[in-house]
Amino acid sequence: MRILVISDSHNYVLDSQLERIKEFGSFDMLIHCGDKYKDAEKFADKLNINKIYRVPGNCDFDVSEKKLMLTEIIEGKKFLITHGHVHNVKSGIEKLKEYAKERNMDVVIYGHTHCPQNEIIDNILFFNSGSTILSKCGDESFGILEISSDKIDGSIISL
Repeated sequence: MRILVISDSHNYVLDSQLERIKEFGSFDMLIHCGDKYKDAEKFADKLNINKIYRVPGNCDFDVSEKKLMLTEIIEGKKFLITHGHVHNVKSGIEKLKEYAKERNMDVVIYGHTHCPQNEIIDNILFFNSGSTILSKCGDESFGILEISSDKIDGSIISL
């Protein structure tokens, strides 16, 4: 399974972004980690992705989703999907890490910092795709997760 991960798009779904993402082939799913989480529908429509998970962020004022975090089983792995502001990730991921450990997560996907992360900590993959616009740590970026029966590979791709 191939998952496109986007966060912090802030109402910018640009043709140049879409063309760059298309270079990496097709995706089975899109996960958007907030700050204009409704952009997920625009990305999915333009990239022909049918399955979407999305959570609102601190800049999503027209929130129709009630949950700020989702827990999903994807390909047998337990995922936590969140924007990250609830766990104050701009000051570090300690609170998020403890929350994930207490709930036996395999993967934590988050945003908010505008800085990418692709790191296994305490046997949990912490994955932040960065920001598709307004990066605070290098290039604007998106993420790709590839899940097979025995592993999860994450990649951060510069736009």
